[in-house]
Amino acid sequence: MDDDLEFLYIEEPPLERDDTYDHLGNEADYPDLPEDDPLTIPEPIYSRHTQNLRNNLQPGDLLIKVLAVLETLKEQKIDLPIFLDAITWGDQDCVSNPTVQYARSSLMNSEELPKMLGRWYHPPRRSGGRRPAGARKILLDFAFTCISDTVDTEMKIAAPLFLSPPEDLSEKHLTDLDFGVLKDQVQRSAPILWHLLHRAAYTPEQEARNKHKNPDMTVLQMVSQAQYSRSNRRGRIAKLWSIYLKACGLSARAFDALHALGILMSHKWTAEALGTLSSRAMKLVQALIHIFPFAISHDNMNIARRVHFAEVLYGSEEADDRMEEFTVDFVLHLLLDSPDFADYSHRSDPSFNHPPPVHQLPGGSENIIRGFVLETSTFEEASYDGTLNVMNDTFRQLLLNSAEEQKLTGIQRIIAWMGDQLTVERLRGLWKYRHEDHNSFDRMDYMIPVFGWFHLVMAFANSIHKQYLGNSAAIGSLRQAFDVLKRKGLITQSTKGPFWHNLDEALHHISEAHLRACWLDIGNIDSLAALKSKSPAELRQMAAQLIRKYASREALNRMEDMGIAERDGVYQQWTMFNMDVIPYLLLRKAIKAGDIGLIEDLLPILLFRFAGSGFPKYTIEILELLQGLRQEWPPDVRDYVKKFCWLMTRTGKSNSWLPYDLAQEENICDIKVNYRSQGPGATMEHMGKISPAIPSLRKIQRHMEKQFGTNARGARHGVPDKEKDVALLTQHYMASKLHTFIPGRELKTARSADFVTEGAENLEKLNTIDEWFKRRTHARATGEDWSEEMQDILLQPML
Repeated sequence: MDDDLEFLYIEEPPLERDDTYDHLGNEADYPDLPEDDPLTIPEPIYSRHTQNLRNNLQPGDLLIKVLAVLETLKEQKIDLPIFLDAITWGDQDCVSNPTVQYARSSLMNSEELPKMLGRWYHPPRRSGGRRPAGARKILLDFAFTCISDTVDTEMKIAAPLFLSPPEDLSEKHLTDLDFGVLKDQVQRSAPILWHLLHRAAYTPEQEARNKHKNPDMTVLQMVSQAQYSRSNRRGRIAKLWSIYLKACGLSARAFDALHALGILMSHKWTAEALGTLSSRAMKLVQALIHIFPFAISHDNMNIARRVHFAEVLYGSEEADDRMEEFTVDFVLHLLLDSPDFADYSHRSDPSFNHPPPVHQLPGGSENIIRGFVLETSTFEEASYDGTLNVMNDTFRQLLLNSAEEQKLTGIQRIIAWMGDQLTVERLRGLWKYRHEDHNSFDRMDYMIPVFGWFHLVMAFANSIHKQYLGNSAAIGSLRQAFDVLKRKGLITQSTKGPFWHNLDEALHHISEAHLRACWLDIGNIDSLAALKSKSPAELRQMAAQLIRKYASREALNRMEDMGIAERDGVYQQWTMFNMDVIPYLLLRKAIKAGDIGLIEDLLPILLFRFAGSGFPKYTIEILELLQGLRQEWPPDVRDYVKKFCWLMTRTGKSNSWLPYDLAQEENICDIKVNYRSQGPGATMEHMGKISPAIPSLRKIQRHMEKQFGTNARGARHGVPDKEKDVALLTQHYMASKLHTFIPGRELKTARSADFVTEGAENLEKLNTIDEWFKRRTHARATGEDWSEEMQDILLQPML
């Protein structure tokens, strides 16, 4: 591997035939040939002349004439080898003689020449005897020499395609490699080599019978290994495979084996490459934070006014109208997306258009949020001291820990610091406890704690689970549905493993079954297909009626106004379930679509639910958020938090938005599982150093999976057979008439608590708002002491 860049600055000879060189590529002693010598330009006249002569031969004439020619050669005291050598540029006289030139051109451009070469290589067997040896060995040696020279030339021509100098080690350089484009380039640059390797990897018989297998990537890998064997600077593919397989957790021993085969770079190179990617990522983020707005997330202002509670409790007419519109649209499209409506002829009717987003984040590549992973720290964050140590270490890594940078942060910067509820609670506690410190940095005046929506969604799902779990005997309850659908592990709430993912899927399926049963009941039909006779306008009107009758506070109030003997406890229970679960489904949809306006419209419902279902910490978080949005934050800060601190997208595509704390959970999974360090050198120090390279590893891994079509395997959480399960539950609910009003029917089990109503009452009557406001109200110092003595104290790490 030492010929390196020898070929970079030379122009290779063309692959066309050049008669100033012999078959070994050495310059011949022949003089320049006449311009009219048709050596490389076949003329049809030669073929026609040969064919005419052959047509004039009579049976038996050929042998007679051949014997006569051989006799003439004998008389001239030469034999066939001397004669053929003379014809084919044997000496200068024969080269320039027109008669010999014509004979030579006839032979070189004849149809007979390939046939003759074939018979020399594979002579026909004599009748009853052995096959003659012919010129097989000579032709094989000659062909090997020709092919070797051609392969060597083509390898040099194609070599620049595999170049990857050390200075090009970057995420962009690695992910810009398109294997399909590179394959086409190599095929054009080295056609003979490509054909040989293709034939070695794929027989004509395979090609005839197998229409799916394609050996192109195998051939490209063969060329790559050969190029890398010639020079370690031609490791463009080897580098990409190395980073990708390191990201997939390949062991060091396997690395060494594959490196010996020329498939990968060495394990040492790969480890150093990860360090380089991490270092460059850190330098980039250290530079970007001085150019662009940024927020910080980590996991495991004088207060003068409070939220005007009447607005929260009673909402606004505009928000109520929007919520009703989105709810109607949701149940309407649930019907349209059912299998029974797959062939509905009016699907494109404007009546089915979704309502416009309240405030949707813009998509596109220009709005992709770029996330950086900092070095993993060994500090715990469960305590205030641990959280403060994490913050100090974050500033150290970002090079914001100098006295000058601390002063800029305290006076000029606003940093949204995001995390799960525990993290945000610790941050807010620090912000409170340090309210009398000596300068704005130490008081954390720069910080806006922002909770993560992913953990809030999980809390929302858990509150519904708590409210409607019930027991197996209660038709419609979550537990009964889990039993019918054979969903395991959903009885006891858990914060570990796939519990929330499984619960989320179950809530979607169960709620769809309930709402389908409502469609059947309101239409007085046995199958949703019977509704296809309805016009789009009629279906939209029915959807609005469905919400009012089966999923609204209005329906529950009508029930409460009835006498006890007239009420239907079953109908009341599952009407409340529909009313409670739809906001959860809308929140999930709004997050995925990036509609921050709809998320904000849902805040009052979230506040009441958490206040009434025993989630006091999230009650405080919603109160803090409402206080900031509606009272404390200036418009630019309010917009910044909503637009850049709630949701992010890594692709810019529609429905690709996710909460920041979910992205952080993915980072943690990558550090602990997907890209974990292995072996005796996998220390916390080493883990910390390579963590910044994780975004690059992720992009490289996705790039390789896309190149080879393996991106679908294991990338998504498996979803049970939705239609089968929803249909089964719908049958159960219809048979039990859960959504049919039957006066006097009693619920056989205890009725679920109305968390939303209880939450509103608790907030209004139990002084929850006042108590929260008193705890957070305190005078904050406004001084700015930046003396050197004070800075020495502030810069000391906490123990």
